[in-house]
Amino acid sequence: MTASVNNGGFKLGMFLNELRMPFDEALAAAAEIGAEYVWFDNLMGGPELVDLTPAEADDIGRRVESHGLKISLLSPRSPFKFIHLTELDGDAPENAPSVQKDMDDVVKTMKLANRLGVRDVLIYTFAWPGEYSADKPTWPMRWLTRGGVIAEVDMEKLVRIFSVVAEHGEEHDVNVVLSMMPWNYTNTTSNFRQIAERVGSSRIKLMWGPADNFNCGEFDVATTGFNNVRPYLNSLHLKDLHVRDGFNLDFEYRPLGEGDVDYVTIFRSLKEYGCDVVLAVATHFAPPSGSKKEAMAINYGKLKDLLKAAGETG
Repeated sequence: MTASVNNGGFKLGMFLNELRMPFDEALAAAAEIGAEYVWFDNLMGGPELVDLTPAEADDIGRRVESHGLKISLLSPRSPFKFIHLTELDGDAPENAPSVQKDMDDVVKTMKLANRLGVRDVLIYTFAWPGEYSADKPTWPMRWLTRGGVIAEVDMEKLVRIFSVVAEHGEEHDVNVVLSMMPWNYTNTTSNFRQIAERVGSSRIKLMWGPADNFNCGEFDVATTGFNNVRPYLNSLHLKDLHVRDGFNLDFEYRPLGEGDVDYVTIFRSLKEYGCDVVLAVATHFAPPSGSKKEAMAINYGKLKDLLKAAGETG
């Protein structure tokens, strides 16, 4: 992947699914807004990625290329995202039917990535206890401890499962990119770093989500957080938010640069260390029109302002 000279040496990407458009319309919108790279986890109304025939996969590649875009990474929907880790057997968590099903989808996506010349496949990292329920019972503990304390029995489950995924990545010559969400175990840079070091595979990479880290109480995400993740960086999931009351999970999404995340410091550090990453823009906030395309265009404009500021102060 080649960095864009016009954007301060950064590669500008987009999470295509956030546009909420049919696939080809989304590709056209991404190119119009200014993306160079896209990533997606489904085809927005078409077949699932894991169900594509070789001919259909080749067609997807041609359609992306026809808009002057490149695929930065792929993901089969949300593997492991909704599985509660504490409910898995500690002796062989990788054998749970839910884990095996998602693992099969990950392997199929690795094969698809190979066919399309993509080197990275994204996965999610299991749900904390009680997540996806109304009261989120473990959230206050996780907020007060800056991300939560991973019990050793659960850490061992994560290491076993992600070691298997990394082995598949080695077999198929694909990197495994872990995502970040407040509701999953890699919700902070410190939790990610613990897991990555325990797995110990060069195949383990990260899509860094500074806003999600901040939302979990990791207020030094732009400094200490950057140092935690720098050796593993693949891309950044760019969105912004303002935390009103972290203990009670009261926050609001905002356009880039209008929230709590110090993106100027982050971009300066990325530049200083020559980090080869894709800045994958997301939205999550809604403009008055409610248009996802407008929200994405707003964030692209904001991103370029932040990159300019980072260059001027660097």
